[in-house]
Amino acid sequence: MTISPLDALRLQRGVEHLHNLGPRATAELMTELTNRIGGMPALLRLLEEYQNRLSPKLLRSAGGDRFPRRPLHEVRA
Repeated sequence: MTISPLDALRLQRGVEHLHNLGPRATAELMTELTNRIGGMPALLRLLEEYQNRLSPKLLRSAGGDRFPRRPLHEVRA
């Protein structure tokens, strides 16, 4: 799946905002999304995969707990 740079930035900003709202808001968004696409079992399987494969310590050590820095571009007048 390809995502445009603008959509990627929108997604990143939205996820950062959601993260700051805490775990309940995240769970509610995931529940609503699942209801819209019709697949709680699929979501629960995916969550289990993440729980089994990833740990906070592993992600931190690999730098996977944060988004990469956004490049700065010079805008000339």
